[in-house]
Amino acid sequence: MDIFNLNYAEFERFLFIFFRVGALILFVPVLGSKQIPMTMKVGFILFIAIVIFPLVQNQPLPEPQSIFELAIYLTADVTIGLGIAFIARLIFGAVQVAGTVVDFQMGFGVVNVIDPQTDTQVSVTAQFHNILAILVFLAIDAHHFIIQAIVDSFFIINPAEVSFSGITPEYMLHLFSGTFTTAVKIAAPIMAILFFLSVGLGLVARTVPQMNVFIVGFPLQIGVGLVMVGLSMPFFNILIQQAMLELPSKFMGFLRLL
Repeated sequence: MDIFNLNYAEFERFLFIFFRVGALILFVPVLGSKQIPMTMKVGFILFIAIVIFPLVQNQPLPEPQSIFELAIYLTADVTIGLGIAFIARLIFGAVQVAGTVVDFQMGFGVVNVIDPQTDTQVSVTAQFHNILAILVFLAIDAHHFIIQAIVDSFFIINPAEVSFSGITPEYMLHLFSGTFTTAVKIAAPIMAILFFLSVGLGLVARTVPQMNVFIVGFPLQIGVGLVMVGLSMPFFNILIQQAMLELPSKFMGFLRLL
């Protein structure tokens, strides 16, 4: 089939693919970064849509009878793409939450840098963890999981059948709560050491009141915190890889509940 010489029915089918892929690429981590020019994103979306079109051209897709129905089905398509992108973004949200908590304990709570992916201010450790998470994301080919999920979505869900049952919000809330669980696991080793350090400094302040614990404790917390950030890198790598390898099952769970 000539992709550049489509009839009206085939163009409608291509439109469904283009909108679903577009919503995914524009909001998914790394690929949807604001540092990537919009023209490059649009070209990549078009390329992925052209590659996917022959694979799903025989799958049942809605046949809208009016512009209003077409708009409804395209909105459902965009929602599917956004849902997949949101699930992928939760991992990076957990990384940023963990880094922010660690920086607050270390005394870096007011030291922020600009995250190039979102153009928002994040803490120093959160940005460091975020860069490491991106490297892990690319190293284990997690972006292939996302592209595979958008292809599989055409075999699992028809935009005309999207109903958003009561189970879907519960499932998304479960994934969202899992973000905080992952964040606590990432920050736990560093927070534990800093907690015991604070307790130790408190005992020193009670036993040796002549010592200015604040002057001594502030650089000590920073130094111990930075050392623990370095020592916890293997643990961080294991947690992030495990979370990213669970993405395919999370995508399938979301698509089957629509």
